[in-house]
Amino acid sequence: MKRLFLSSALTLVLSVNALAQQASEQLGNGKKMGVALNPVLLLFQWGSAEVNFWNISRSAEINIPIQFASDPFFIDKDNLDVRIFSLGAYYRYFFNEKQKGFFIQGGWIYGHASVKESGDEASGNQNSILFGFGYRLISQKGLFWGVALGAGRSWGTIKDPDGDEVRGSGLAIDVDFLKFGYAW
Repeated sequence: MKRLFLSSALTLVLSVNALAQQASEQLGNGKKMGVALNPVLLLFQWGSAEVNFWNISRSAEINIPIQFASDPFFIDKDNLDVRIFSLGAYYRYFFNEKQKGFFIQGGWIYGHASVKESGDEASGNQNSILFGFGYRLISQKGLFWGVALGAGRSWGTIKDPDGDEVRGSGLAIDVDFLKFGYAW
């Protein structure tokens, strides 16, 4: 299942770039793509990165967020080993033609969690549809930073090692706090 999902996600990323609108004049900020990373979360063993495809239109982009957390800081049980992986796709619409400043976004995120406790292991998957807003600054040399907030609905089943389903409220929240990146 993981291999199928990862190969599908890679195909999506490659096709979005291949089918992107080509124009004779420079689109948006003049850059084709960018990558960003949240350095603060790395201190907590939480990798949060994104890939941005900017040659979609003058005022839009496709954003692919990727996250991995090993024993995230919000889990406080000592005997739990928790690993979380998520991958998604957002469409971001900017309110100007340079793909900077304020934007609104809508997208989907797939999440996989595995939990180990005293030798027992369980895992599960969750999907989320999110809408939100954000802000980005980008320099002429390609350095940029941004923030974003998304909220929406999630569904899926995650089980704990005892076999019980872990049920949430169905609310999904995605916070991108200070991602720094480079565009080319």
